[in-house]
Amino acid sequence: MAEVAPPVPTVDSNQDAPVLLPEVITEILARLPAKSVGGFRCVSRAWCAMLSGDYFVDLHLRRANRPDHPRLLLTAVGSDYDDHLHSWRLGGAVEKLMADDFSDGIIVPVTKPCRGLVLVRGTGNAGYFVCNPSTGDVLALPDTEGSMKMTSRHKLFQPHPPPFFSEVSYGLGYCTMRKEFKVVRLFCDHEFETGIAQSTNCEVFILDRAAYWRPTAEQPPLQRVEEKKPAVFLNGYLHFLCHDGGIITFSISGETFGSLPPPSAFKDAASAMTELDGCLSLCYGKPDTEDLYHVLVLRDYKEALWETLCCIDRTTWPESERMLLDSLWMAPLGIYHSDGGQKIMFGTGACKVFAVDVDGNAPQILFTPDDTIIGSCEDDNIPALGLYEESLVPVGRSLEEIISSSPTAEAWFDILKWLPARSVLELSLVCREWRAMIMTDHFIQSHAIHANLNRSPRIMFVMDPRFGNYWDLEKFTDGHQPHLISDLVCSQPAHGLNVGSCAFWDFICNPAIGYCKHISFDDNDGTFFAGRIGLGFDSEANNHVVVHVTYKEKNLETRYYELQCKMRYVNQEQWRPLDPPPRPIAATPPTFASGKIYWMVEPNLGPVFATCEIVAFDVQT
Repeated sequence: MAEVAPPVPTVDSNQDAPVLLPEVITEILARLPAKSVGGFRCVSRAWCAMLSGDYFVDLHLRRANRPDHPRLLLTAVGSDYDDHLHSWRLGGAVEKLMADDFSDGIIVPVTKPCRGLVLVRGTGNAGYFVCNPSTGDVLALPDTEGSMKMTSRHKLFQPHPPPFFSEVSYGLGYCTMRKEFKVVRLFCDHEFETGIAQSTNCEVFILDRAAYWRPTAEQPPLQRVEEKKPAVFLNGYLHFLCHDGGIITFSISGETFGSLPPPSAFKDAASAMTELDGCLSLCYGKPDTEDLYHVLVLRDYKEALWETLCCIDRTTWPESERMLLDSLWMAPLGIYHSDGGQKIMFGTGACKVFAVDVDGNAPQILFTPDDTIIGSCEDDNIPALGLYEESLVPVGRSLEEIISSSPTAEAWFDILKWLPARSVLELSLVCREWRAMIMTDHFIQSHAIHANLNRSPRIMFVMDPRFGNYWDLEKFTDGHQPHLISDLVCSQPAHGLNVGSCAFWDFICNPAIGYCKHISFDDNDGTFFAGRIGLGFDSEANNHVVVHVTYKEKNLETRYYELQCKMRYVNQEQWRPLDPPPRPIAATPPTFASGKIYWMVEPNLGPVFATCEIVAFDVQT
C-alpha cells in the first residue's frame, strides 16, 4: 500500500492572501536543506510532527538529493584546519557543515551515506561514530576506542583465556523490512608469518536500541579483513573485502553470510572496494607509483561476472596533473554524466578531486582546496573525502537517553550502582540490556561514587599484577606473610584505577575486578624508578590520563639532569610529548588529588633549595 502524505497545516483561511495547497507546501519543504527544515519545525507543533514523520523524511531524502549532482564530504586537515566537516558540490563553493570536535582523532569517513547517515571513525583508535552531517547529530558507538575483543585478557590459573583479535572491519547498513540501521563489525585473528586467518567473529549493533554489541547467530567464514578496508553496503548486503581478494557478504535482514569471488586477474596490492553506478566495484594499483590503476565493476551479481570499467595509466598524464594529483591515497567517489559521456570522479588524500572518462585519459581537475575556505590540506594515507547526502534521518538515541526514558531501566540503574564491582560484573551476564547499561560512562561514574560511600578503606596486596593476582589484607591477619614482588610500587586509586611499576615494566590495574594492563614505553632503559609514571582522571574528557617521566641524563655529583615527559589517555595508544617538569622528580610514587598529579622533588639534583618541593601536573590543562 502506497504511503499517503499527512495533511499540512495552512494559514488562517480568513486572510485574503492565497493559500498554497498542502501538497505544494510539502514539495517545497522537501527540497530545502536539512537545517532549513529543522528551522521550520519551530513554526508549530503540527509542522514539527509533520516534518519529523517518516513520510516526509523519506520524501526529503529523495527530493533534496539529485543523483546527477553529487556532493562530497570533506575532512580537510591542514594549516587552516578549523575543526569542521565541509561539503562541496560540482561547480559550487565549499560549505561548512558541522564541528568534528566529538573525537580526539581526525574524522575519517568509513562508509558512503546510508540514507544520509555516515559511519566515521577518529584516527588513532579514537572510536567510531554514526553522524548525520546535514543535522550535526552524532552517536558514539560503544566499545570502539579500544575494543575488548582486540585486548588480551589473562588471569592466573586460567588455562583458556578469552580469545582476542588483531584486525577488525566495520560497515553500516539499513534493513528495509524492520526500518532499522545496523552497524556490523567483523573481527579476525591471523598468523603473523603466513597472514592466514586463524579465527573470526562478527557482532551487530542496532541504532536506537537499548542493547550492546551482540554476536551473529551464524559464524562468519574464516577470512582475514583489515580496518582500512571497510564494508560496502549494496542491495541489502554488506560486502567485506578479504586479504586474499575474496569477498564476504552479510545479509542485513537475515544476518547470514555468503561469499563472492574476486575478478580472475585481481591483484590485492593497494586494493579498495566501493560502489559505482549501483554496482560493486574493486580497484587496485598503488596510488603513489606509476602502476596501472584498475577499476572493475560487478555487472552480474548472481553470476559473479566482473567487467573492467577503466584502466588508468598515469604515465600518459601531463606532468602538471601528475604532480598536482600525486597522493598516498586515491579512490573513486562516484560516476556522473558530463558532455554526453560518463565520467568517474576520484578523490585524493590532499582533498583534490579529478575526473576521467572510461578510457582513462588525461584527468580533468574539478576541485583543489587551496583557494577555498579550507586552504592547503595535508596528504596522508587516509580517506579524506566521501559522498554526502542531505537527510533528516536521526542517528538514534544514546544508551543514556534510552535508560532515562525507561522507568524500569532507571530503577535497575539505581540498584546496581550500590553493589560491589565483582557483583555488578556477574549481573552483567543477566541480559544484554543490563550489560549495555553497566558499561556506559554514566553508570561507571555513578558506581564509583555510590559503591564507595560510607565504607572503610579496602587494602589489597598486589601479588602479581601480570596475572590479576590481588589479595585482601584479611588473608594475612592470621600471621601469614605475603610473598611480594621486589621492586614494585603501586599508587593510590584514581577514579577506580591504580598505576604501578615493577623492575622492567609498568601497569594499570583495577584490583577490585582483577584487571591489569601492561604499559609499554620505547624509552624504557630497564632501571627501576618509582616516580616514573603517574595516573590522574580528567573529568571533562571523562578519561584517565597517564604521565610518563624519565631521566635522559642524571649526575648526582654535578647535580646535572635532563628530563623528558609524555602523556596519553588510558584507552589510547599514542603518546603526546610534554614539556618536562621544572624541577627533578624524586624516586617516590606520585599521587593524584583534586585534579592534579603530585611528585616529590629530588633534592640531590638541580639548584639547592632549603625547603621540600612538590611538582604538580594539572590533567585538564
